[in-house]
Amino acid sequence: EAACNKAKVQDYADKSAKYLIPFNFYLAGETYEATKSPTRALNMMVIDYSCGIKLSTATAFSATINNAVKNGILIKGGNYIEALAEADTLILDKTGTLTEGKPEVLDIVTAQDITSRELIEIASAAEETSSHPMASAIQSKAKSEGIKIPMHGEIITHIAKGVETNIDGDIIRVGNKTFLKENNIEITLEDEAFNLKKKGQSIIYVARNEELLGVIGIQDKMRENMKKSLNNVRYQGVDEILLLTGDLEDQASIVASKVGVDGYEAELLPEDKAKTILKLQSKNSKVIMVGDGINDAPALAYADVGVSLGGGCTDAAIETSDVVIQTDDPMALPAVMNLSKKTMKVVKENFGLVIGINTLGLVFSAAGV
Repeated sequence: EAACNKAKVQDYADKSAKYLIPFNFYLAGETYEATKSPTRALNMMVIDYSCGIKLSTATAFSATINNAVKNGILIKGGNYIEALAEADTLILDKTGTLTEGKPEVLDIVTAQDITSRELIEIASAAEETSSHPMASAIQSKAKSEGIKIPMHGEIITHIAKGVETNIDGDIIRVGNKTFLKENNIEITLEDEAFNLKKKGQSIIYVARNEELLGVIGIQDKMRENMKKSLNNVRYQGVDEILLLTGDLEDQASIVASKVGVDGYEAELLPEDKAKTILKLQSKNSKVIMVGDGINDAPALAYADVGVSLGGGCTDAAIETSDVVIQTDDPMALPAVMNLSKKTMKVVKENFGLVIGINTLGLVFSAAGV
């Protein structure tokens, strides 16, 4: 499939080569008319532009794709190499992209009639089948404290909002504030949740039927070298770097200030991320989207180049992205952009060399050298 996804410059090279073949036949005829030498005429057929133009482009892209694979980066076609080289805007997801995607439960605040252990037990039941990093944090907390997940019903996932299930006939909902408000659950423990947010923690609300049982504070570490990576990306010619996340405003603001992005939008649904990318593209921006989760899949698909970053990427993100970086080191992002720019430079140099050398060859051959 990658071989079929040709870059614009490669299509241009292939089309140019087709037009140059009749030119060589014409040149051969003219040379024979002028010199009456079959050898010189045949030289016009041997030294032609079309092979060199076709091969110089295809070989450059093939070499780049193979070079990238050796370094744990899968580029799904030559067209994405060209798009990476032309990109001027970078969009980033937060959880699992800017952060390590291995969050930990740091604080638990409960209502008066429930313990922290019971809260984790209930939350772990609802999050049992989820692959979201926040769910993994709750599962890890339950495992470390030897908590057994209670029997529960079917788990229903509400994308970018939360999950719900039932335990002994009670409906359990675990998710963000918006999710609970949509289900007419009164949000108590506001001051406690606010204090956790000030520490930079993400807040997970746990409710049973119409009652809020407690909040769980979860924090994810920033990826090492992330700020350095983004500085390198700017050096590659990217003018604008934005953070788009489904997380709350407070968490987004803290992370945005740490890595030095140009702007951010918080509490977004997957379709909101995709709309933002379309809006940027309508202004002629060439957009790279970097993400790792199911919520990022629509945005990855809409971007000029979708990049899934890290070993913990979901299958949906890998399938919809155009470049898959399997390493967790964010420095791989500027590295692949630099590789793309070098490739395009080599392609242009190849064009010049092919036309220059072959033109000299044709002139000398026509003259009998």
